[in-house]
Amino acid sequence: RSPSTASSTILARPNPSQNSAPTYPDLARKKGWTGSVLLRAQISAQGIVESLTILKSSGYEILDQSATRAVRQWRFYPQEVGGAPTSSTVEIPVKFSLKH
Repeated sequence: RSPSTASSTILARPNPSQNSAPTYPDLARKKGWTGSVLLRAQISAQGIVESLTILKSSGYEILDQSATRAVRQWRFYPQEVGGAPTSSTVEIPVKFSLKH
């Protein structure tokens, strides 16, 4: 029986030391707009975002744009299969909330 590939697969994940949070747009902050954006990113074997799509909008285009602008710049530890980096697809939730 061959070993499971799941045990030798490491999923892509953000590199927090190189990724800054999305900017909360001033207009959205002033109007009290909050929401969550769910993004799907295609990550290269080098850990770079190759493509990005919105799976679920926050309901506010300005928040969606801020999330996509930030995540496009992010770097990831790439997925590894059998110790070799490979491209992958990940879902990334981005939450915009205001604390009073």
